[in-house]
Amino acid sequence: MLNYRKSIQSGIVYLNPFTDFKPFKGKVEIRWDPLTNLTSRLVHFPARKITGFSFGELVRSSLTSKCPFCEENIDAMTSRFDKSTFGYERFERDGVVVIPNILPFDKYCVVAIVSKEHFVDMNMLITDRYISRGIRVVLDVLRTIKGFDPEARYFSINCNYMPMSGSSILHPHIQAIAGEHPTNYHGLLLGGSEAFYAEHKSSYWETLMEEERELDERFIGFDGRTFWYAPFAPKGNIDLGCIMSKNSIFDLDDDDFSSFETGLGIMLEYLKREQVYGFNFSLFSGLSGEDHFRSNMRIVARRFLPPLKAADTNYFDKIHMENACLFFPENVAQDAKAVWVEQRMKDPVGNA
Repeated sequence: MLNYRKSIQSGIVYLNPFTDFKPFKGKVEIRWDPLTNLTSRLVHFPARKITGFSFGELVRSSLTSKCPFCEENIDAMTSRFDKSTFGYERFERDGVVVIPNILPFDKYCVVAIVSKEHFVDMNMLITDRYISRGIRVVLDVLRTIKGFDPEARYFSINCNYMPMSGSSILHPHIQAIAGEHPTNYHGLLLGGSEAFYAEHKSSYWETLMEEERELDERFIGFDGRTFWYAPFAPKGNIDLGCIMSKNSIFDLDDDDFSSFETGLGIMLEYLKREQVYGFNFSLFSGLSGEDHFRSNMRIVARRFLPPLKAADTNYFDKIHMENACLFFPENVAQDAKAVWVEQRMKDPVGNA
């Protein structure tokens, strides 16, 4: 039912310096996202393995000025909620502190400081479950907003992990936005899901999960309530998708979070093995009462490119709104699935 549309185009022949100047014919594969119709470009060129990177100097330089998210500075250097509206100035639970974002990207924009540690590497993100715990806590603040402002209908939870992902503060944190209008991509997801349901009388997300499992080209794993896959038209070199069991993030329960934490830990383990040092993620919520949607997440790996440690984003991403990738989703899924199977064999409860 889904249209996995793609077009492979050949480029000119050139003499390749990496193969003793033998003739090489370039090739690019343009893929259309089955829901949004946004395009991505898969470049047929050998992808180089990501090399090691030391965070030592980065951590030291980030401490040359006071970090506002370090415990001793939070009270004096971070913003506070209006207590008459929220009932608190800062929200704290389970070691997570939620504050207003000093940069208002939407009607409501909040930050969850998820760790007392200034630097948290990928291993600690996995073992201490900083992200999933932060999401649970920030959801309580979003519930407060939802309770007093019915006009705020569009909610997402987001993260820029490490400077190569656009994070201006090294200290680990996640962000959430809520408002009366969706972002471009969130709006495309919601509109596409509604249009698909109107035409087919079935959920796009249910259909996607069924077809991806049947094709088994980009399917990674299913853990009770969360479905993990590599999206057909990726948003970056390594793009991992997660589909939740509920329409709204506000309906996620303990079983949902337990399943999500398991899958997320495996995906981060996979990224760590790929020597990925930064990533972006966004968790999108559906609108109340619209059961054709599923809350879903995209995790896009970010990295410095050798040898100059250049950023991996460029005019194609930022201006053309086009994703150019060297890593094919089918290869990403195969490698990630190997990690999934290995990790689930260690802890088989809920494996599917």
